Amino acid sequence: MFNNWDFMRLLRAGLAGWAFWQAFATGEWIFLLPGGILGLQAIFNIGCCGSAGCYAPPSRARQETGTESVVAEEVK
Repeated sequence: MFNNWDFMRLLRAGLAGWAFWQAFATGEWIFLLPGGILGLQAIFNIGCCGSAGCYAPPSRARQETGTESVVAEEVK
């Protein structure tokens, strides 16, 4: 949980700390919500898409059975 801190994880933790500081310094308690979300993302090392990281399977290449000739016309 506290290993492999990369840039994004540190950025989330920094933004969470800033949001918590703003909540207590200004009295705007709505900052607790993004602070809590970003704090949990930093602690558990998950992003918006979870631990899968928005995986999209590679598209399959189409199998062409034959080639078609292209006919072009000149328009004047």
